[in-house]
Amino acid sequence: MTDNFVSSRYRVEGIRDSNDVTAALQELYDVCADLGLGQAMIEMTGNRTADLVVKHKESVSPDVAAIAAALQRAGHFLLV
Repeated sequence: MTDNFVSSRYRVEGIRDSNDVTAALQELYDVCADLGLGQAMIEMTGNRTADLVVKHKESVSPDVAAIAAALQRAGHFLLV
């Protein structure tokens, strides 16, 4: 039996430009590795929020509190 990869999507408030994206992804890199998650990416939506997409194995549940804390450290970005 294989453990498929899936995506979890979250809305993030406060990410406005490429500098914000870089700061958020740098802070998320170690958190994702520590949690056994795969790649994180941020999609700018043109709205007041951006989309954070986290890839992970289906058997792994992302720790939303740890992700939120990392975003706060990166630039006071908020999961909404």
